[in-house]
Amino acid sequence: MPINWKLYRAVCLLQIVLTTIVLFHSLLYFFESPGFGTISRLIVFLLSLLLATFTLHLINNNYPDNPVAGRQKKTFNRLFLLNFMALAFLFGFIFAEVQLISSALALTTLPAYRLPFLFLAPVVSYSMILLLQLVILYGLYDLRRQLDMNFRKKKFDFE
Repeated sequence: MPINWKLYRAVCLLQIVLTTIVLFHSLLYFFESPGFGTISRLIVFLLSLLLATFTLHLINNNYPDNPVAGRQKKTFNRLFLLNFMALAFLFGFIFAEVQLISSALALTTLPAYRLPFLFLAPVVSYSMILLLQLVILYGLYDLRRQLDMNFRKKKFDFE
């Protein structure tokens, strides 16, 4: 199934906006209480932001037929691998927030949909970032494959 690259750019931009907001919130929280959790949040969301911006850069400069090579390839491979590993942390953040919400619900008689939005915002934002991250990782794989394929076609068309 071919990817609509304009829609994919919109996904990347949405990811940049969401991760920037969460990154700034995590940075403020880091100054209040530094620890492993806040440092890992900062790193994971920074990696997510870097991947989305690198993806936009790759689409703008390499699409449709410039392959990923040299320094760009090295950056691509590292960011892709680090963000793939960061998915585990994103799942952990979501599970921790869900556990916090379930603990709060046990103390009150309110149903989950009656909780204030600010209480549910971390779960919603982390889930959106995780979903967009999965889309971006799949799209990057497909983009790299398509760039290589288009380059090979172009190379053989001129010979």
